[in-house]
Amino acid sequence: MMDQQSAAALFNQTGGPRFELIPANGIVERAIAALPSHATLTITCSPTNGIDATIDTSIALAPRFAQVIPHIAARMIRSEEHLITMLDRLAEHNVHEIFIVGGDQEKPLGPYHHGLELLQSLATHENGLHRIGIPAYPEGHPHIDTDTLNQDFAAKAPYAHYAVTQMCFDPGQVLAWLQEKRASGLQLPCYLGIPGPVKLDKLLRIAPRIGVTDSLRFLKKNLKLSRKLMRGYDPGALVNAYTPYLSESDFCIEGFHVYTFNELDTLKKEVGGV
Repeated sequence: MMDQQSAAALFNQTGGPRFELIPANGIVERAIAALPSHATLTITCSPTNGIDATIDTSIALAPRFAQVIPHIAARMIRSEEHLITMLDRLAEHNVHEIFIVGGDQEKPLGPYHHGLELLQSLATHENGLHRIGIPAYPEGHPHIDTDTLNQDFAAKAPYAHYAVTQMCFDPGQVLAWLQEKRASGLQLPCYLGIPGPVKLDKLLRIAPRIGVTDSLRFLKKNLKLSRKLMRGYDPGALVNAYTPYLSESDFCIEGFHVYTFNELDTLKKEVGGV
């Protein structure tokens, strides 16, 4: 279980942490049982589950939690009409914030090939959205080169209200990335992505897809942290490493984004503040 200091740092941020869930059978009931009603949830989007599963799950959870934020994958939107229908459905259930990603769909299902095109489209008409988030990759992306990634992030930032960093075990690398972006003029607030309690074998399966291979190399050099992960990872060390920077305006850290991997029972047990 996290110590009191790290739990306080995690949960005492304005609005508290955000918990990322994956649409799956029973996830609505499990989330209601494991997480407090004042929590903020984000719901992922993948080709396996489909974007409609993301919307349906978000709508099902919305009445039970303070805020629910669906991930909208640009490449999975079938048409502009499909987009408008989704946003109308969300607005009817008081969901007015979305998180835009390009998506892992190999071939676009409709007119949007990447997140920037979707952001530009949304900026041209009324859509009922109050906030939009975008991803950030301090460790890079498995399928996008660094220069392209930086150009894409800079182009998307003016259309967004905040960014969320990929999961990373090396706080030094994330803080260095933040310093670099702030020095270049970026003012977008950032949520720092941290893993919730998760077993190493599960992390190893997903790491190549989410671009955290540098973090795995970092773990190999930090055997103490690796041993903790083998038993079930406690994010307390990461939270404590970031805590001194949370109140520094130069970093503009909005809070924490917890990648739960749907390990909600473990999360409730390990993180005493939930």
